[in-house]
Amino acid sequence: MKPRIMLMAWGAVLIAASVATPSAGSVQDPISGTWTGDIGLTLTERIPIKFELKFDGTSAITGSVTGPGPAEFKTGTFDLKTGALKLEVDVKDADGPKHFVFEGTAVNGTATGRVNDGTQIGSFRITRGAAEPAPAPTPGGSDAGSELRRSFDEVSGHVTKAAALVPAEKYTYRPAASVRTFGQLIGHIADSYNYYCARAAGRDIPWSDAIEKGNTSKATLAAKLKQSLDVCTAAYGGAGKAGALIDNVGHTNLHYGNIITYVRMLGLVPPSS
Repeated sequence: MKPRIMLMAWGAVLIAASVATPSAGSVQDPISGTWTGDIGLTLTERIPIKFELKFDGTSAITGSVTGPGPAEFKTGTFDLKTGALKLEVDVKDADGPKHFVFEGTAVNGTATGRVNDGTQIGSFRITRGAAEPAPAPTPGGSDAGSELRRSFDEVSGHVTKAAALVPAEKYTYRPAASVRTFGQLIGHIADSYNYYCARAAGRDIPWSDAIEKGNTSKATLAAKLKQSLDVCTAAYGGAGKAGALIDNVGHTNLHYGNIITYVRMLGLVPPSS
């Protein structure tokens, strides 16, 4: 099997997870179980995949994987605070062994992210609890694109609600001196919307911190966040480049995980709870 064909079979549809902080005397396990879904280089050429995962409750994941061709699950990790997920798999092939790294996030029983073999990058989307792998969409189908839009709508909605929830006087709050204020965090997300969604639309623009480094009052950021969200709404509704759209979902989820921490430390309830 050629490397490109193999990555189409093992390429992967890209947060931070909205994982509530475990209450005293309880342990949440958002990872252990059967995960099924699909992987591939594009949103329309997908191959089913299945993981059986076991989480140790701290960070380590063990398990097995079933997919196109002989494969061995090597190692995995999960961060309860940020939702960051990493899985490593070895695939045996006629051209020699390949080492695949899956990196993404897990949100309420759904994990999305990128996978690469050192030469090419694809995407994955898997869901916990399904009995069998979901059938891969046929070429020209829109299932993966619809799910990607749904994923962004969900996490961006959480961000927008959190921005509205936090009082204006708390936009200067930061849990530690080394991290962004809440306002800067919202500004950073707005900057990322402008960057990823412009690139998804075919504009090769550089990263800009203009919003984060500017006026971070609640009123100013509400307008800036809305403007940048409109850019993304257009990108996810059209034929945007999948890689940038996937990266945007992952980046937004990652920082929504930060928002959860800020909101709880302010004595508020995160929108996703």
